[in-house]
Amino acid sequence: MGSSELLITLNRHSRVPLRQQVCDEIAAAVRAGRLRPGAQLPASRELAGQLGVSRTVVVGAYELLRARGLVTARRGSATTIAPHAAASSGAPEPSPAAPRTPLIPRTPLSGSSDNPMWQPWPTPGDPGDGPAERAMIDFRHGTPALADFPVSRWQHSVQRAHARAGTASLGYGPAEGSAGLRARITELVRRSRGLDAPPGRVVVTSGATQATDILARLLAGPDDVIVIEDPSHTVLRQIFGSAPAAAVVPVPVDEQGLRVAEIDDRVRAAGHDPDRVSLVYVTPSHQFPTGHVLSSRRRRELLAWVRRRGAVVLEDDYHNEFAFTDDRLPALAAEDRHGNVVYVGSFSKTLYPALRLGYAILPERLVRPCLGIKWITDRLSPTLTQETLADFIATGAYARHISRMSRLYRQRRGRLLEALHDRFGDRVRISGQAAGLHVLVTFTGPLARLGEERITALAGRHGVRVHPASGYYVLEPPPAPAFLMGYAALPVSRIDEGVARLAAALTTPGR
Repeated sequence: MGSSELLITLNRHSRVPLRQQVCDEIAAAVRAGRLRPGAQLPASRELAGQLGVSRTVVVGAYELLRARGLVTARRGSATTIAPHAAASSGAPEPSPAAPRTPLIPRTPLSGSSDNPMWQPWPTPGDPGDGPAERAMIDFRHGTPALADFPVSRWQHSVQRAHARAGTASLGYGPAEGSAGLRARITELVRRSRGLDAPPGRVVVTSGATQATDILARLLAGPDDVIVIEDPSHTVLRQIFGSAPAAAVVPVPVDEQGLRVAEIDDRVRAAGHDPDRVSLVYVTPSHQFPTGHVLSSRRRRELLAWVRRRGAVVLEDDYHNEFAFTDDRLPALAAEDRHGNVVYVGSFSKTLYPALRLGYAILPERLVRPCLGIKWITDRLSPTLTQETLADFIATGAYARHISRMSRLYRQRRGRLLEALHDRFGDRVRISGQAAGLHVLVTFTGPLARLGEERITALAGRHGVRVHPASGYYVLEPPPAPAFLMGYAALPVSRIDEGVARLAAALTTPGR
């Protein structure tokens, strides 16, 4: 089928967002066999012109199709129907009354999507956990040094929490979370982030993901707009994409963070009124995935912008405990004087992901509405686990663990940077090294011509797994092949060997 023959009918009076309608129409064409594997879709600009919508709508629709494994899209080439798209599109068509189809792929994450971000982290018992897989050196980001977690000390806190447990601890606790843990959280953020808030403004959640989901449900109505950073995490786009908002509008970041001055124009270009922006999501302390820090000037601009528009900032302060420079800025919420910032944190990276405890520090007016949503989602986060964490913090074990892990991560980060510079010199550009548990590595010069896909394949043949960054971008992919390289879970010896293998893969004549 040629691109000019693509038939899409849009209902501009529907509450279903236009990008979702475009996605559903193409998925229906695949189901019906009108679009076959390998068929090319029109360029986003061309299809936008055909439909009379903004290019952002089509780009967003293509992104949803990629997330569902229905299309493949590579930088510099056309968007095409994926080889196994027909099998991936077997879900029934959404009802017109449904506000939005969730973005989470209906096919297993290990399916045929070309996006490396959809490949799951192997777990014991998976086919990918065999000897060959274990021999791979994986620079996966987002995984802390779990082998160095103080299990025995944590067990001590578990025993203390259970020994003190009464009937209240064993029953349905408060939706806002354990009073003891909320008090400990306020102490942590007061000391480390300069954020002074009473425990009554803290809501304990099942990880930062739930906190973000609750805020999206609370603040994004059918005609509202959510602004996100571009690039940003795909899970974030899934959460906001499943909210009943009219649109999720990406705004680019640069070395100073979110380009606040562009928000109005970007929202208007997407066909919406900036006054309808209800939520702005930012990662100001360590932008994901670039690692850039939101500058002081941009912070002031953002706070002024949301106050003027009546919007709320959701500050995701992931990785905030691990900073490697002395000029660390306080939390954005610490600078908020008008109740426009929600601060979200998590213990997944500082302790371990399976703990599933996070928190939101909210303006007073949002606490009760947030608890209403928390109540109907999972009622409460596990009380005894909260009491265990509260004890772990109160006894000083948490502070000691953070101090020890900061030294460890600083060492591993330093070794990764040294190894990359030693092996590649000026053929790599690195950002995000000031904080967090990963860096963004961009290949320049002759290596840039290899492209992300080729570099990923060559690295894999040499026993190294690297993770392309292009899938995190909505508006424009990075101009040169870029990869997120995590170092937290890798011993120094594995980092050295991994970078050496990567250099051999990319610099060996003939490869």
